[in-house]
Amino acid sequence: MALVAVVGLSGCSQGNTPTEYGTVTEQNFLQLCTNRYYDNTDDTLAVTDRTIAAEVNSPTPDQCKCQYDVYVAQMPINKEAASRPEYSDYSGPNFTDLNSELKEDQEKAWSSVPESIKTDLTSCVNAPAVALPTTTTPSTTETTAAQ
Repeated sequence: MALVAVVGLSGCSQGNTPTEYGTVTEQNFLQLCTNRYYDNTDDTLAVTDRTIAAEVNSPTPDQCKCQYDVYVAQMPINKEAASRPEYSDYSGPNFTDLNSELKEDQEKAWSSVPESIKTDLTSCVNAPAVALPTTTTPSTTETTAAQ
């Protein structure tokens, strides 16, 4: 389960750090989590049949969407958001810092995530869902929006 979190969070590099959750952060998360490209039309995301990397076994779009929703509902996206009143009782990492920490030391970073979030993320992965095929070739002109 930690691997899924690492893959999903790794779309946010220091140069394109998100300041709010939104369609682009969701698209980046879902693409990396599912290993599938998503089309973004008028802020509506649709999974495609094109994979990012061949022969990668990934969670389903529903499982990844569930995980993204857990982060949005329970974890502030950055330090600024963590200071908002709705997070006054929150003591874990923010989404952006967790992303950075997972790249350095996955076990240590993951241990800082509150149990309630880990439980909900695990529930997403354990939820039954229909898997998509795992072998298609991405378009060579495909680009991924970054935030």
